[in-house]
Amino acid sequence: MKRIVAVIIVIMLATTALFAQETLREVVREYQNNNSEFTFVIPSFMIKRGLAFGDMEEEDREILEILDDMKIIICQKDFQKNDFALLDKGIKSGKFVEVMTVYDGNEKVRMVVNKKSEKKSEMLMLVESDDENVMMLFNFNGDADYKKFLSLAN
Repeated sequence: MKRIVAVIIVIMLATTALFAQETLREVVREYQNNNSEFTFVIPSFMIKRGLAFGDMEEEDREILEILDDMKIIICQKDFQKNDFALLDKGIKSGKFVEVMTVYDGNEKVRMVVNKKSEKKSEMLMLVESDDENVMMLFNFNGDADYKKFLSLAN
């Protein structure tokens, strides 16, 4: 009887893990696995050091204060629709929210957010242009002012 209860508990825990909500980090990881591109990761301790010793404008400082970590992927080829099947599925199902898309000539900036909890959220910024495409994944402590992040795309 104890074994049956133990097996049921393990199955319940495994099932909830399988149906857990995807994260934007998984979208980025899937893209990296299918496309070997240049990736640059800025961990939280580097961001904190930049805040302590860096000379920057107040607006940039406000952005970095809520940033937990950041991953940047730079690629020469265009982003393809099938590269972001998981992202589009997450937007359609309501797991992710597309907060902004900006067109500036031949450039396109797309921002997608996943709010994990009241204290944690993540944002994926896709910047597409004729010569280079950049994907930036931000993990935040708290809510972010997304209008400020448009300055990062310039």
